[in-house]
Amino acid sequence: MYDVIRLPIFLSSGIDICRSPRGGNKSNLKEGFDVRRFKLLCAGPDGVLDWAQHYWRIPDAAANYLADHLFAKSLIIGYEMPAWLREVVEGAGCTWLDLRMSPLRFASDLYLAIATNDADLYARIHPHAATMDDIFAQAYLMAAQVRLRQRHSIAKQPSVEGPWVYMGQTVADASLIKPGGGFVRVAEYADTLRELVFGDDLYYKPHPEGGEFPKVERELIEAIIGRPVEICGLDTYEMLAGEIPLRFVGLSSGALQEALWFGKTSVALSQPICQPGFDLQHNPNNYLQIPSHEFLSEPLWASAINPDGRRDRPVRFPERANHLRELHNTWWGYATHVFKNNAFYNQLFHSQGMRNFAGGSASQDGSSAALRQQVTSLEVEVSELKEALRVVLHNLGQNQTTDLTSGGEGARD
Repeated sequence: MYDVIRLPIFLSSGIDICRSPRGGNKSNLKEGFDVRRFKLLCAGPDGVLDWAQHYWRIPDAAANYLADHLFAKSLIIGYEMPAWLREVVEGAGCTWLDLRMSPLRFASDLYLAIATNDADLYARIHPHAATMDDIFAQAYLMAAQVRLRQRHSIAKQPSVEGPWVYMGQTVADASLIKPGGGFVRVAEYADTLRELVFGDDLYYKPHPEGGEFPKVERELIEAIIGRPVEICGLDTYEMLAGEIPLRFVGLSSGALQEALWFGKTSVALSQPICQPGFDLQHNPNNYLQIPSHEFLSEPLWASAINPDGRRDRPVRFPERANHLRELHNTWWGYATHVFKNNAFYNQLFHSQGMRNFAGGSASQDGSSAALRQQVTSLEVEVSELKEALRVVLHNLGQNQTTDLTSGGEGARD
């Protein structure tokens, strides 16, 4: 992340932000700072260096050692700054600027979320940030696209408020770290969850990188509510932006924040780590939502670091879909949204056969066409079986109108 802002900061201010002192790199800390010594001080008497244990606070000896190597009135730019680093920087009389990927990931490109402890710096950055209307417009466009697809689907949609979907997270998500150590777990909100979903269907959306943890969490939820919980296989944005009237619950998944922008009911049991902010009034806990083309361009950093030295012809990048997604190689559930039911990519795939896009070639013996025909036949058979199953369930008095267990990419943080 630092590499993409290195040039615009230098062009706008003449300042080289250097690099993190890790690995012996040249940094802008005072000479003599030793990363190994700092880590030993962070580990404390037990010798264990646990990032989660020290997320909120590090030992005083380590904090003082770092503070002693900060130049007075420095601006410290960090990516996903832990609470302890903010505390040390602010305690040393310096300014921090925290960068992180916004939890609102449904737009044509990612937003960068920016927060700071300096009210004047916040005010200078604010004109470069997206407004609520800007973000609502992005949600509006995605909803139009998703709902078009769903309206042409043979699946029936319920006409009343639908079931709940629990959005899972990874086992060691930073937003779940408790000030006293350890991670927040759903068991701590058992009564709230039980009361919230009482009498309603509840599905579980596992995080795609959750490993074995989703199985453990799902079993815990089943024990809490006293009944089985099925896996939800729908794609994230198919649920959030679609017309199916789902409701969402979870600990602090970013998808819970996104759901609100699509008018969906959403309950976060724990505090999210990144709260989007739009007000002119400064709040160090609120993050301005910076469009990618603004974040990558020189004027933002001139405003932030050198407002009196703006150049006549600053470097600007045009607004472009997926620019930062490509640079950071970070897509989450957006990739599935883009490719699924997309006529362009479907046509590309079929025209190229079963081409290995990593460098292979299409089959020349007709096996690709035969395989595609087999897949198409299977899709038709599965569709017919689904419809037959719906009829049977209806006759049994179980009006199963929405299939939340089919296909999909997993929840994301």
